[in-house]
Amino acid sequence: MFISPMLLHKSDHPFDDDSYITELKLDGIRIIWTKFSDKVRIFTRHNNEVTAIYPELTEIDLPNGTVLDGEILVSDENGKPDFEATMERFRSKNVPYGVQ
Repeated sequence: MFISPMLLHKSDHPFDDDSYITELKLDGIRIIWTKFSDKVRIFTRHNNEVTAIYPELTEIDLPNGTVLDGEILVSDENGKPDFEATMERFRSKNVPYGVQ
């Protein structure tokens, strides 16, 4: 089931509201992860299914009805996001070493 992601909107002033929690914007692959009827499906923000590219993410133990909207990142050996490696992983047909 595809659910449209929330996209960024331009603002003319800084956002400062204690009723919201914000996080750092990281460059990765935007995905919508869904689980319905015990079936996990992963979509890009453009509604392209990419579940087969990330088989390791189908094993996450979350309840049916869960929808996660976030970024997939690959980090370097220091734990910093590596956008080039993220794009390589997205285009890869091979599961990375050590991922089952």
